[in-house]
Amino acid sequence: MQETKNLSWKWLATVAAVLLVGSLILNYVYFNRYKEFKEYKDKYQSLLVSQNSILSKTKQMQESLDILQDPKVLKVPMPGTKAFPEALATVFWNPQSQEVYLKVNKLPEPTADKQYQLWAIVDGKPVDMGVFEMGDTASLLQKMKVTGKAQMFAVTLEKKGGALQPTMEQMYVAGKIPG
Repeated sequence: MQETKNLSWKWLATVAAVLLVGSLILNYVYFNRYKEFKEYKDKYQSLLVSQNSILSKTKQMQESLDILQDPKVLKVPMPGTKAFPEALATVFWNPQSQEVYLKVNKLPEPTADKQYQLWAIVDGKPVDMGVFEMGDTASLLQKMKVTGKAQMFAVTLEKKGGALQPTMEQMYVAGKIPG
C-alpha cells in the first residue's frame, strides 16, 4: 500500500511537471503572439495618424489652390528689406471678401520666445493682422485677420504673442499692393 501511495505521488508529480512545462510553453507562445499583435496594433494606429495628416494637408492644399486661382484675389509680393534681403513672403488679399492669406516663402525660423507678425499699412498706420506659425504650417497659406483696405503689408519679428506696434528694425519683408 505504501508503494502504491508513492507511485501515485510520483505519477501526480510527473503529470504536474508536464502540465507546468506545457503551461510555460503556451505562455511563451501566446506572449509572443500578444507582442506581435501589439506591434501590429501600434503600426495600425500610426498609419491612421499618417493617413489623417495626409488628408488634412490635402484639404489645406486644395483650399490654398482655390484661393490662388480666384481672379478676385490680389497677389502682393513682399521682398526682404535691406536688413533682411533674403527674406520673402507673399500676401493674397481679396478686397471684396476682405480675407487675407499669408504664404511664407523664405523667413528664418525665430527663436522660441519670438514670433512673426503681419501688418497692413492703412493710411500710413500699421494695423495688426495677427501672428503666424512657422515650420510645416508656413509652407501653406495661413488665414490672417481681415482688412477693409490697405496700401501695403509688412512682417516684423516680435516677442511671442505679437505686439501693439511693429518693431521697425525687425521688419523682414514689406510689399505695396499693386495698382
